[in-house]
Amino acid sequence: MLMAAWPVSVLSENSGRAGFTLVSGNIRTGTDVHYLDARYDATLTADANDALDNGVPLTLELQVRVTRPRRWWWDAELVEFSQRQELRYHALSRRYVVHNHATGDRRIFFRRDVAVAAWSTLESVPLLQRRQLEHGQRYEVEARVRLDLDALPHPLRTVAFVSPEWRLVSDWYKWPLEG
Repeated sequence: MLMAAWPVSVLSENSGRAGFTLVSGNIRTGTDVHYLDARYDATLTADANDALDNGVPLTLELQVRVTRPRRWWWDAELVEFSQRQELRYHALSRRYVVHNHATGDRRIFFRRDVAVAAWSTLESVPLLQRRQLEHGQRYEVEARVRLDLDALPHPLRTVAFVSPEWRLVSDWYKWPLEG
């Protein structure tokens, strides 16, 4: 049973530029758990596209923080975690595979654009239990996605860390959450 949702929608002003831009996102409140749904517009650089075409898996990392803002002190951090989703191209079968590391789900796609859209869409990501929140308190959920350079093969990783072509990251987006 879903009780409430706090949406945030952002128009993509940097379409055409490489990186990730939040298209839509919201926090859903279930019976016991709060969930994050987010859809990002992913634009890969030429280097990232070439690597994908040559069988190098690209890993998207969702980084999430749930904090309680405080007036005279640093914000209290309740939860901080990351979740990964991998996009891989299999040249022999000419198929793209999106693998969610948290759930173990694997989905297969024939078209790159559909695979990239599925790769950059995160649904029903559990944030925290409702009992972790104090009633009447205000909280913030912050999230961003980035290309996980640590997941690249070692020879490519060295190049990726020094090249701006590989720094694909979204801005931090915030959603309010009531206890």
